[in-house]
Amino acid sequence: MVKMSWFKLFGIIGLILLFVVGCGSSDEAGGEGDGESVSEPDSETIKVAYNLPEEHAVGLFFETMADKIEEYTADTSISLEVQTFPNGQLYTDADTPDAISMGNAHIGQLNSGFIAGDKAAPLRVLDLPFLFESWDHVWAAEDGEYGRLFAQHLEEFDMKVLGWPAYGTVELFGNFPIQVPEDIQGKKMRAFGQGASLMLEEMGASPVSMSSQEIYQAVEHNTIDGFTTGPSSVVDRSLHEVSTHGSDLGLSFLSFQAVANIEWFNNLPEDVQDAVQKAADEAEEVNRETVFESEQKYKDELAELGVELYQATDEELELWREGASSRYESYRENAGEDGEEFLNAVEEAKQ
Repeated sequence: MVKMSWFKLFGIIGLILLFVVGCGSSDEAGGEGDGESVSEPDSETIKVAYNLPEEHAVGLFFETMADKIEEYTADTSISLEVQTFPNGQLYTDADTPDAISMGNAHIGQLNSGFIAGDKAAPLRVLDLPFLFESWDHVWAAEDGEYGRLFAQHLEEFDMKVLGWPAYGTVELFGNFPIQVPEDIQGKKMRAFGQGASLMLEEMGASPVSMSSQEIYQAVEHNTIDGFTTGPSSVVDRSLHEVSTHGSDLGLSFLSFQAVANIEWFNNLPEDVQDAVQKAADEAEEVNRETVFESEQKYKDELAELGVELYQATDEELELWREGASSRYESYRENAGEDGEEFLNAVEEAKQ
């Protein structure tokens, strides 16, 4: 019999252990033992802020976009986890422009009327009453030259346009009948943004700029007599409890902009940018499909809640258009050639 020394025995056992450990390490690193390392993709948590309830058509846009972003970035070079903050939980509509520009939120709902400064003058086109004739007109403009111009100007404010969530129509509301422009003369009326304030002022009202979250208390305490907003906000924010009358003029067919902080967006890898844009495009489709039904639902609900929406006659509607005509003159004067480009693009979208 061959005798083996303890030294040799321990040496053999050591070699066997090294071989076993080496094989295990190779499999762990390569997954299937192919020697290649496997690493999880980078992930990033982003904040999406908007100013309306989740069940609103605008809320549907942002929640759909958030879900699609997570789905479409699951296998991209960076996976994005999305935190949504509806109903102004993170920022009010007045605060959102600065929040997005400074990168405090990654994506948000923009009301361009709250962008301050002369550089924003061309963007006041959205404040012009009776600018669009129908939703089809709105969407043709947003998908065409008008939308391109808007996106170009917002880049100057460090924002990237991802989409156009449709809000609905904007009307006038108060505790008094609103049938002709004379009815709002001398009234303190809430407006959102500089352009809307100028329109009300030129029609004889005293405009007060405030966030939509502040309207209820302001009316309740007689700080204001009435306000501009949409039927959806009157229902969702229980403003029917403090107002009994409204107009049904089609004063404005309003869309907001879904915008991203441009530095954050541009620093994303290309595959992630494409995924985010694809998510926004699909959310926009869902939003547009629901806005008609949503608008009528809110008007019917207001009637049930006792809010009278007055439908102007053709003659009365013409009075409103005449009362608002000077807004176009002021806009052209303040916005210059850029403003004229916007108006031409809106006109072209009618065809």
